[in-house]
Amino acid sequence: MYLLPNVDFLVNPVEAVEAIRGAYLSDASFLPRQSLTVGDTWFAPMVGFMEGVGIAVKLVGIYPEARPAVRAVVLVFHPRRGTPLALINGTQLTAWRTAAASGVAARAMSTAVGQIGVVGAGLQGEYHVRVFKALYPEAKFKIFDIVESRARELAERYGASVASLREALSSDLIITATTSRSPVVFGSELKSGAVVISVGAPKPVRELDDEVKRRAGCMLVDNPHAAEESDDVNEKWLYMGDFLRGANCGFGEVRVYKSVGNPLFDVAMAGYMLEKARKLGVGVEVAWE
Repeated sequence: MYLLPNVDFLVNPVEAVEAIRGAYLSDASFLPRQSLTVGDTWFAPMVGFMEGVGIAVKLVGIYPEARPAVRAVVLVFHPRRGTPLALINGTQLTAWRTAAASGVAARAMSTAVGQIGVVGAGLQGEYHVRVFKALYPEAKFKIFDIVESRARELAERYGASVASLREALSSDLIITATTSRSPVVFGSELKSGAVVISVGAPKPVRELDDEVKRRAGCMLVDNPHAAEESDDVNEKWLYMGDFLRGANCGFGEVRVYKSVGNPLFDVAMAGYMLEKARKLGVGVEVAWE
């Protein structure tokens, strides 16, 4: 079994996007997510299978006293022998796979992107900047956070600029990665043709107001259960996997993708990271059986 406590250095953002796109199109399966709430802590197991990788189980929680708030571990098992194949830093894996899935959505929904607004300068905001910088190297990035010092730090690290919320929402592509319980994206502020990538956590997080949902028409979701897990999804939605296979989504004035998480992403990213680790000869290999 490979122990991979640090996987940041293994990831090429463009390769990660392709790994997630491949997961959508693969012959894979996953279980609906069930969660446990303990006070202000949200905790859930996420289980998925992909041929050639195995069965991956991610144990993930949102912990109010932790920084980052989302923490996880991922275990990969051989699908027929049950042998543990890897134990991976799930916090980093989650950050990469969520941002890479957003990259898949952005490429599927948009063409020219001149300005990218990022709302939320936490861990997910940073990893989205890392992925989208690789996908759109010529784009200008505008960062907003309710704590301006966090926005400034992230902007300085990646050559972006600090912006007001309104300035961020005026971009061609808007990424929201917050834990807000009230909307941070207002449909009245979005220009026609804008693309919105919303990756805030499931309920009680709410990132999009009703005007965004009205203007969106059909929305894309990363999980067929997204409408049950998030108040950001309207009545008209289409699973991203079906969209990539050619199904039609009747977009409105703006295009919206809502992410609540999909175990397929965890399996795909775990497989990608494990393969890279083996090629590079990194990680700690321990005998299990």
